[in-house]
Amino acid sequence: MKQIFTRYILLQKRMIRKKSYILMMLSVFVFVLILRGVSLQDSSMITIAVGIEDNADETALDLYEDFEKNGVVLSYDKYDTPEEAIDAVASGLADEAWIIPADLSDIVREFAINNKVSTPIQIYARESSVVQFFLRELLEARLFKYISREVFEQFSYDNLGAVTADYSSYIREEKIFRLYEMGDEEEEIQPSYIMAPLRGLIALWMMIAAIASAMYYIHDKKNGLFIYWKTKSEFLREFFYLFVIIFDSSVIALLSIILAGIFTFPVSEIGIMILYDIILAFFAMLIIRIMRNEVVIGIFTPVTITVAAVFSPVFMELRAFEVICRLVPPFHYIKNAADPFYMPGMLMYLCCIGGVVIMVDIVSKISKQKIL
Repeated sequence: MKQIFTRYILLQKRMIRKKSYILMMLSVFVFVLILRGVSLQDSSMITIAVGIEDNADETALDLYEDFEKNGVVLSYDKYDTPEEAIDAVASGLADEAWIIPADLSDIVREFAINNKVSTPIQIYARESSVVQFFLRELLEARLFKYISREVFEQFSYDNLGAVTADYSSYIREEKIFRLYEMGDEEEEIQPSYIMAPLRGLIALWMMIAAIASAMYYIHDKKNGLFIYWKTKSEFLREFFYLFVIIFDSSVIALLSIILAGIFTFPVSEIGIMILYDIILAFFAMLIIRIMRNEVVIGIFTPVTITVAAVFSPVFMELRAFEVICRLVPPFHYIKNAADPFYMPGMLMYLCCIGGVVIMVDIVSKISKQKIL
């Protein structure tokens, strides 16, 4: 035990002397601080230019106020004429323009009675994308309360002969939705789209640290570092070397998660992180056996990280490629951090990647013995 601790201290001293290692460890802190600062500012992902005339009726003006009140991810800019709103999109000041008719009350009433409109709400966008489909859903959701009021009044008139009920008394101001982390119903989450992908980005950063540890190991082995590091098992020495570097990155990662305010339960956070460390250590060992050269590893690092970013649920989950997604290490950390339901899959992945590394070593030894 004392020898292991001594090796750990010596390896830490050696890594601290490497400027690239220090920069890599500190970079994530800088990134989290910048992201944290941006998330505290008034920021939006998409800007909507709302064309609404000054002489618009009460429903049209109330709809725009509803936009502004619920604008978090989206920001809304009001323009006095439809032409100005459309020009804002054409000039790049807005992503999409919504032209709200001045007589929106009459249009809503017409739709509620006849199920059609003579003057629809017009939408202008520079290009069609997935985001635009979501925006349509959002606009329809905002309009629903006005349409439902007209339907209610029409139903009362048709069935009771007059509008005898007050629609406002049926409106519920209290939110029907609450957002909680899995297993935690004590505190409601205040979502931030800027901070949402942070855990996934940290998982990718740790994967970069694992790849860097493989490059350091190959470099030190070529330069004769392990001449003085006698061991009965080269496999365990390699695992220990890689794990120490990856463990350091995980400590920085946990501190960054705490700093970002997305830390949940200490036991689960630390437990999942340690499992992820072991997975990344085996992943680094597999890279060493496949590529065998730090230059080759460096060349393929951008490709490796890009594939991991695409098939991990950092920004979105590609369910159509679930089999491929389960092959990248960050997938298992991100999913388990959100829901312990995926723990068996993470443990199975750990056993599989560890088993592949061991099998590669066995096959390599058998091949060498046949050659000799």
